[in-house]
Amino acid sequence: MEDYLSYIKNVKNFSNHTIINYKSDINAYISHIDSELITEKAIKKFVIDLSKKGYSNASINRKISAIKSFDNWLYETSIVSKKKSKNIKLLKVPKTLPEVFSSSYLNRIMDELPISSNEDIRDKAIVELLYSSGLRVSELVQLNINDIGNKKSVKVLGKGKKERLIPLNKKALNSIKDWEDRSRTEIANQNEDALFVGIRGSRINDRQVRRIVLKKLGTYPHAIRHSFATHLLEGGADIRIVQELLGHEDPNTTQIYTHVSVKEMQKKYKTSHPRA
Repeated sequence: MEDYLSYIKNVKNFSNHTIINYKSDINAYISHIDSELITEKAIKKFVIDLSKKGYSNASINRKISAIKSFDNWLYETSIVSKKKSKNIKLLKVPKTLPEVFSSSYLNRIMDELPISSNEDIRDKAIVELLYSSGLRVSELVQLNINDIGNKKSVKVLGKGKKERLIPLNKKALNSIKDWEDRSRTEIANQNEDALFVGIRGSRINDRQVRRIVLKKLGTYPHAIRHSFATHLLEGGADIRIVQELLGHEDPNTTQIYTHVSVKEMQKKYKTSHPRA
């Protein structure tokens, strides 16, 4: 288990949040079975029992994904000679559009964020950066000081350790500079390279960022990422550019934001056209 967790952290570059969930899911499966470690029959029984307990299909799918990932690793490292989860399919989940905030709402609330303390200055820089770049939380917490370039951009190490360069808007750059010049030096531990640090001076973590965004904006970071993508498309950005900015390998993943934009367009049409 420890070797597998090390693999998904250092090779697959999974976020700490995902690693914790996968470990919990695999342990839950192992404690449930009373036979060989992984078998198709045991996995199906596990899924059925979870369903009877009232778990949603989305929650069950995460556990299936964890088991399949572990099973694949066991096979690839020759610990087992055959993949036992190959025929296990994910359950159907109703497609839901991501939560998206209006640009006017986000602009207003971010402009009103306080900057009266070191933590306030840091929190504003985090929020501005998330909306300016569409970063995942796992990508934001990994940023170091030298990742903010002189060319008004941020260098990001995404999933699969794929590097990408994302331009930043002026407000985000000013907020980050304010944090670095006024507050970070007072909080950060000596020799700490992290761009954002917690009150103890060490690198901030995923959970802290989620708390900050919830406190400041009343939502979670994924909603800011969704809003970032949707607003770009509504502004005329090519979907391939948005795909690259978000770090999506599969263009179909980005496609959902076009549906959000169409929905918004229909809403505006109904409220604007005199005969709608």
